[in-house]
Amino acid sequence: MNSKMKFGMNIHNEKYESYPAADLEKNIKSCKELGMDIVRFNQSSISPEGIEEIKRVSNLCHKNGMKLMLVVDKNAPYSMDLPLDEIESQMAEYYKKLSSSLLDAVDIYQIYNEIDVHLMGGNIANIFLTPADGKEKGEYDCVLWERMVAAVKGALRGMEEGYPEGKTCINFAWWHTAFIYELYNIGCRWDITGIDWYSDCEEVSSIKLLMEDVMKNVPDCDIMLCEVNYWMNIHDRYPQEHKESLKDAEKRNKWQAEWIPEFIDTLIDCNNPRLKGIIFYELLDEPSFEKIDGKYNGESHFGFIECDRKGQNQIKKPAFFSLQQKVKEIKEN
Repeated sequence: MNSKMKFGMNIHNEKYESYPAADLEKNIKSCKELGMDIVRFNQSSISPEGIEEIKRVSNLCHKNGMKLMLVVDKNAPYSMDLPLDEIESQMAEYYKKLSSSLLDAVDIYQIYNEIDVHLMGGNIANIFLTPADGKEKGEYDCVLWERMVAAVKGALRGMEEGYPEGKTCINFAWWHTAFIYELYNIGCRWDITGIDWYSDCEEVSSIKLLMEDVMKNVPDCDIMLCEVNYWMNIHDRYPQEHKESLKDAEKRNKWQAEWIPEFIDTLIDCNNPRLKGIIFYELLDEPSFEKIDGKYNGESHFGFIECDRKGQNQIKKPAFFSLQQKVKEIKEN
């Protein structure tokens, strides 16, 4: 972590019920109030309406002194019965159109999101701390692997053709490093290696060790933590008492508010000059995730602001103020 370290916050409009488009400006202003430098935003449509919506987000971010990181989590045809060269060609065409339409309206283009999780079964809660830790190629679905390699190659080529000056990011979660190292070893190049890292990771490992491993294997990329937060989902490995405690709003809010500044201090202690930013997931709660069967879902409570299913009746949680204060202290020193 260095003096130019940036702080960011994830917000969503596409397919997230708590983020109606009409509330975009309100949510961006909340990010500014937190002292954020970056807004990370999901949108994959390249329709005229989709492009205009991204530009609207960009204008509001830049107007409020923040950069825009666009997560283009396009559903690549890696599971379809298509030749690899056709997958690469389709993705190149898609990303070329996207980037040439947006150019510098987007400050960082993230190519997909957590490819590693998809290639390991789709549920990170069932992957974390199992024998398959993602460090070896054999732990991934080999068919999906080769199709996603083709998709990423196409995406990066399309970016280069559509907007060569664009900054690109490829992210992964936990220690699922095998896929991203493979991409680098076959000649793929991007600007920022993104890491998604939650408090449950820090319980059993070290972000410092992971960053050192990434720097060794992807030696010419900056690093950014793209998703960071206190882990509120329930692992099977947790004692029953802790599982029940996570369902207690007062307790989990307290733990989240304490962990956020502690983890920022951990990054400061790492003193890593290649670490350029830390982005928190996410601004608002997602109560809609619990609407189907009424069961507890930790991701419904990852937000820094409590709200109802439509994102209304917002109440700032303790973590909002602890993050705000920590960022203020760092920027003033």
